[in-house]
Amino acid sequence: MITVNVTWLSWLMAIAVAYYALLLAVMAVRRTARRRSRSAAGQRLPFMVLVIPAHNEQAVISQTLTTLDRLDYPDRLILVMDDGSVDATADLARHWVTASRLAGSGPVRIVSRSRDIAGQGKGAVLNHAFAHVTRMAADHDPLLGGRSPDEIVIGVMDADGQLEADALSKVAPYFLSRRNRRVGAVQIGVRIANATVNLLTRMQDFEFVGFSALVQEARNGLGSVGLGGNGQFTRLSALLSLGRDPWTKCLTEDLDVSLSLAELGWDIAYCPDTFVAQQGLTRIGPLLRQRARWIQGHYQCWRHLGPIWRSGKLPWRAKIDLSIYLLMVAFLLVVVAGLVVSILGWARVLIPINTSLDYITNPYIHSLVQLLLSVGPLAVFISVYQLRAASALRWFELPAFAVLFASYAYLFLISQIWAWARIAAGRGGWAKTPRVSADIAVQIDRQPC
Repeated sequence: MITVNVTWLSWLMAIAVAYYALLLAVMAVRRTARRRSRSAAGQRLPFMVLVIPAHNEQAVISQTLTTLDRLDYPDRLILVMDDGSVDATADLARHWVTASRLAGSGPVRIVSRSRDIAGQGKGAVLNHAFAHVTRMAADHDPLLGGRSPDEIVIGVMDADGQLEADALSKVAPYFLSRRNRRVGAVQIGVRIANATVNLLTRMQDFEFVGFSALVQEARNGLGSVGLGGNGQFTRLSALLSLGRDPWTKCLTEDLDVSLSLAELGWDIAYCPDTFVAQQGLTRIGPLLRQRARWIQGHYQCWRHLGPIWRSGKLPWRAKIDLSIYLLMVAFLLVVVAGLVVSILGWARVLIPINTSLDYITNPYIHSLVQLLLSVGPLAVFISVYQLRAASALRWFELPAFAVLFASYAYLFLISQIWAWARIAAGRGGWAKTPRVSADIAVQIDRQPC
């Protein structure tokens, strides 16, 4: 029988656990020493332009505009970027233009992208919106109230995204505080609107509300938060500082632009006090396709590793964190390798040897360390989820859902292989994520401004 030394696997796992333990410690310190009040007293609120890239979004555009029309923030513009839709998206948006005028609430504008330039991806649509807002600022559009690019913020909303009524009021102070004057962008939390539909949507909610929220808030203290595709807010002057179209053809254009901004010294913050609700995918096939696209885009962003370390404006802690975050996409391979070795050992195909904890001679401490390394991170993610979820689990459901969430992570090995195959074939295009009709998932009982 073959003997295999798997100590290196254990050390890699331990490094990952230690990294997330560090993030947890950073978050705990930040919570103990609560953030100073971000009062906007005496300062003018930034003007918020909410951009919605919309390509055949008739199933969700009405719900999204309904929530955005109820925002309690006065200085805003909803900019619907109709990307050559062939369904009723544009008609529904025009209805909301009329409705918003009748209600006296914030304006809604539609920018139509003709068929000859439509369908080139989300990045192209966002660059079109960026050019439109830049032109508004250069032309001193009265709607902007004379604000400079430093006082204009572009918010990106997916067509299925829904904001709480006070979301913008919670985001705006990040761009005002003297302490945070160099904040170039802010990301808010993400929740899955249909989390209770089935196990798959619940796992996605676990992922965003438990794992991602923990990592993002902890990285807040390191100054290296990553922007997501939904609920990101970026200062216009920060986008202009790139000296080019901000969004590239990268499949994760959100991560790409946040890395570019970080390399120029802009801080990117995370606001945990509000969230954007979005649809979760209800079937495994579309979910694996979506994650393969994300993984492929993550690998594309490895090109930033050099610029990150060459940047003279990034602190060392941010350089280290951003590098770990970029490389972590391949960590699933280590997890899978450990699982395969365990299965082969159980089947008596090989004998795994692990000396990583041999220096701990006390058997009780040895067992405790093994337990912490194996289930500690998962317990932390689930605890964060229980504190923040819109519909928390009942206590007796937790063990089963913990096992399910651990198993859920292994699904993405398929997405990894899919992404590698596409990279090897030089393929970079993807079909958009499908939408289904949905209910309103956030509170909208406030009156329009």
